[in-house]
Amino acid sequence: MSRLKRKGSLTILCTTLMLAIGLGFIPAHAVAKDIKVLRIGIGIDPDTINPIEITTAIPANITELLYDSLFDTNAEGKVVPHLATEWSVSEDGKTWKIKLRKGVTFIDGAPLNAQTLKRQLELIRDPNVRMPFRFLYAGIKNLTVVDDYTVQYDLHAPFAPFADLLSVTGVVSQKAVTPYDGTQLNQHPVGSGPYKLAEWVRGERLVLVRNEGYWGKKPTVEKLVFQIIPETATRVAMLRAGQLDLAYSPTPADVPSLEADPNITVTRPLSTRMMFMGMNTQKGPTADKLIRQAFNYAVDKTAITDKILFGVAKPLDGPLPPSIFGYARMENQYDYNPEKAQALLKQANFPKDTVVKMITPNGRYTYDKQVAEAVQAYLKDIGVKTDLRTYDWPTYMGITSKPLDQSEVEVYLTGWGFPYYDADAYLLMYFSSFVHPPKGLNTTFYHNPPYDQAVGGARQIMDPAKRLALYKQAGTMLWEDAAAIWLYVEPFAIAHKSEYQNLDIRPNERIYPTYATMQ
Repeated sequence: MSRLKRKGSLTILCTTLMLAIGLGFIPAHAVAKDIKVLRIGIGIDPDTINPIEITTAIPANITELLYDSLFDTNAEGKVVPHLATEWSVSEDGKTWKIKLRKGVTFIDGAPLNAQTLKRQLELIRDPNVRMPFRFLYAGIKNLTVVDDYTVQYDLHAPFAPFADLLSVTGVVSQKAVTPYDGTQLNQHPVGSGPYKLAEWVRGERLVLVRNEGYWGKKPTVEKLVFQIIPETATRVAMLRAGQLDLAYSPTPADVPSLEADPNITVTRPLSTRMMFMGMNTQKGPTADKLIRQAFNYAVDKTAITDKILFGVAKPLDGPLPPSIFGYARMENQYDYNPEKAQALLKQANFPKDTVVKMITPNGRYTYDKQVAEAVQAYLKDIGVKTDLRTYDWPTYMGITSKPLDQSEVEVYLTGWGFPYYDADAYLLMYFSSFVHPPKGLNTTFYHNPPYDQAVGGARQIMDPAKRLALYKQAGTMLWEDAAAIWLYVEPFAIAHKSEYQNLDIRPNERIYPTYATMQ
């Protein structure tokens, strides 16, 4: 009798489901399924997945799946608590008191507590530890352990985006880094994140599996397989063939056909990475502002984005991407005007026999070599001779990171983006006098005391409206001084099978598939 009842119930259920599907009544979540394995194609083998030593976007993305941070940045770019549960800031902005989430353990069994944060700051400050962005944390005067689950950061000066900074700092088990061994931590990451490392075959794949002891919501994807496929065309072909579920960064040329495929979805958030030709503002022909302005007028940015980047990039109209807090469209635009460019060169008495040195990486950014060649052609059109050389990324970095007295760089193609959405990470970290090489990233050697005062002052003001006003002021100075040939916002795209939903793809070139589902 019971067997008959079950059969009848099943028949009724199936009939109901069929009717509901036919009438469009089934909500998406009702048929969503967890994912056993998600196969992801990436272009590079991470140099490291040690959160203390991380430098580039894809390795950072993987690392963020292994390690939690005190704060997080949501899909809208807002900072929200994560390992922190609550915090307070003193009236002078110099003291941040943060309460930690209780009951969090790392995969080695060590608990998250105040001593964990104290040890992490010790490592960040240790000159013997490879920490590429150590200067970002120089504003921390002291960390006090208030109790087991409360820490107090005392800053030398107010720092408005301090929570943003802590959102990109993966927290490591104190047990795992006492003593510190960077190589060991890279091979055996010890975080508290939703995933843990299962396998890393260099040059082939990196496999993460669900952390069953995760303190937060259980991931819906059990296993993430990052397949290392340097050739973009191969990644796209494998996605089309069903050998991948998701592919990082298809080329702009691939985007139209992928978008036309009903089985594939392409997500193209407006990236936080800006592309520009940096110029040495202190020596060589580009030390003259008039010449730098001439080079800006000489380049047709719209033509570059349309013809080389297939219309999927956005020309810059200021020294910040639109998705960044502090963005403002500049009143004076460097519209394509070769006649004005030539007039400025004449005004600057630019010698016609001058050969401007240009360099570009090859393969680091989307169509980087082709873009640099286009800029070279535009400069030729206004009578400027250039010597353009291409380098692999390590060599390029070695050339551009030399101090001023050793630098031979005059014009160079580069890109800059940062995980958090604040102008401080752009205007100060890349163009302030405080961060000239080898201390930092200001490879244009831009030096303008009023600019430094504006960006330095903005980071110390907690009022958002006042910060915006200072950033606009600083951005206007940087734009008018033409420290770079401002090009475009780097195109960023993720292509994936349409049946996969909730992949959480963000403008800062991050994807968090933790809670993805399959229809």
